Amino acid sequence: MKKIIVLLTTFFLILTGCKVENLEDVFEKPKTNFSDFNYVISTEDASDVDITTFFTFNLSDINSDTKYDLIAENDLFINSNPSVSSGHLSMNQYFFALAKDKKGYSSTPGLYRMTLNDKNRVYINDNLSISKNNLFPSRQLCIVNETLGYFYDEGTDAQKIKIFNPSTMTLKGKIDLKPAIENFRQNIKWVDESGNNLVRTGSLVLDVKEDKLYVSIVFLEKAGFNLISNDEKNFYLAVININTNKVEKIIAYRGTKTVGFFVSENKSTTLGDDGNLYFCSWGWNQFNEGDPSQIFRIKAGTTDFDLNWKINIDEIFGPGRIAQSMAFYHGKLYLHVSTQPYSFADSDNPKAISMNYYVIDPNNPTQPTLLNIPESNTSERMNVFSIVDDQLFIAVPNIQTTKFNGFYSINSQGNITKEITIENKYRPTRLYKLMK
Repeated sequence: MKKIIVLLTTFFLILTGCKVENLEDVFEKPKTNFSDFNYVISTEDASDVDITTFFTFNLSDINSDTKYDLIAENDLFINSNPSVSSGHLSMNQYFFALAKDKKGYSSTPGLYRMTLNDKNRVYINDNLSISKNNLFPSRQLCIVNETLGYFYDEGTDAQKIKIFNPSTMTLKGKIDLKPAIENFRQNIKWVDESGNNLVRTGSLVLDVKEDKLYVSIVFLEKAGFNLISNDEKNFYLAVININTNKVEKIIAYRGTKTVGFFVSENKSTTLGDDGNLYFCSWGWNQFNEGDPSQIFRIKAGTTDFDLNWKINIDEIFGPGRIAQSMAFYHGKLYLHVSTQPYSFADSDNPKAISMNYYVIDPNNPTQPTLLNIPESNTSERMNVFSIVDDQLFIAVPNIQTTKFNGFYSINSQGNITKEITIENKYRPTRLYKLMK
């Protein structure tokens, strides 16, 4: 009967000239009471990272020593698969993703807003279009508050940042960076021979600190594989006043070319409760020459890089090691660092390298403390840290059945707790708590 109604609805819309959009969600009834089944685990299939499944559950019902098969335990975990990747931002009853990842739409970009229906399943509640091109560049998302957010849409606006309202999912305007980039660097090659964009804005960093929007600028040598020239020695950020939408200046950090990795799921900046904005660089330049992985920052009250402070992962942990995820929580930096040299070629094999978890006092950045949390596989498609209920939840993804796979947490006093253990066929990526 439902299929017949969908067909009749579609036929009617076509006859009346209306736009047919998101038909699979026509019959979704949004959840109104978020007092239970309001925690959501996002997982990737161990055999295929392009398959993301979401599981809604009650954290209070979980026995941390039980190893759960999330599909089989359908009385505890309600699964859903809205065909989107695991986003890194949430707001009230929503969380956001920037790509569809299956059902024939691999890497289809878009700004997708998810919530729960009255059956406690995740579904796409609303979306904003992001243009698709052949190279699938990464893009970042920044949500300032309930009425202000930013995202990057290269397909239609290669050097512009779009402004939107996260509550109404409507566009509010654009910020054009091209004039500032032209003034900053002359004789720029904007596109390659095939018309692919070579100057990207907001593909690596999009974050706000003290009424300033920080937007990465990347000058590519080749659009394919996001290659930056070996002659390039700096990482660039535009500093934009969010009250006027004007570019105030472009700043450069010498010694690295990139921040994070070129995937939309990974957020490589964090605004600390000390007011500093921190950046995590893996150091990779894809198949070209890279730089040492490092953490650097812009201090509170300033709009320039702090040249007197950094965490050099090579020097502290060993040559070729990288910091892959980062979070700031209650005065400390938490890092996910490889136990061995980790190259771009290893990124497609999560079993190739293991990762450990560390905490660092930013006032003593050369003295990391190893956390009592099991080693994990690599996590190139996500940041393993989520702050929920004023606790730092840490995803520990492992494919091998002999290794722990699930979540730990750390509270404000630094106490570590094992929260949930899950079967290794579901690699955890993020944890959300949705509330209205």
